Amino acid sequence: MNCSWIKITQNLQKGILVINQLDDTKFEQFLKRIVIKLRLQDTEIFTVDERKKLQVIFKIDEETLLIAIKTIIYLYKRLLKFIFMPVDLQKDLMHIGFNNEKTEFIVKMWSLEISPTLSELASKESNKCGESLNFSWKLNTELSSSLQKKCKIPKAYLLISNEKEENEMELTHSDLYAMFIQLESIQNDLDNLIL
Repeated sequence: MNCSWIKITQNLQKGILVINQLDDTKFEQFLKRIVIKLRLQDTEIFTVDERKKLQVIFKIDEETLLIAIKTIIYLYKRLLKFIFMPVDLQKDLMHIGFNNEKTEFIVKMWSLEISPTLSELASKESNKCGESLNFSWKLNTELSSSLQKKCKIPKAYLLISNEKEENEMELTHSDLYAMFIQLESIQNDLDNLIL
């Protein structure tokens, strides 16, 4: 039982056993409530009265309920740090010990939680790709002082802009040369990927 995104401990295994024993018909609402409270960063997931009701609903004692809650919190905090293919996540959850029903509920809830983030990333990425960049440059020479007119410092000004923003860079000869070397290195890496 080894997964790269989560450390399998004795407490986690105990929590998984407890979660697997919870009633499937009520588990989804239980899971949804925990995930919503985590999203809102609420420190108290359930009040004392709610925990007592959950003990009756699931027919478990308070310690067992707290183990289930803490396990789900730990699991979701780990899940939200990674991007999975749902099928791979399902396999991983089954691999670490969750039964099929609980795995399906967890994957469904994770998918609902992560999809807005993925959509936002995709729209940002597509917007970036669709933007047309404008690139312009100019060269200037600055005199080091009004007394020493022979000492001139060449400067390059690069302007990169799109519809939303504009960035201007002032580069000395050494800066420009270093940038050129970096761009050449990137071009070589891209060429090697194609070949």
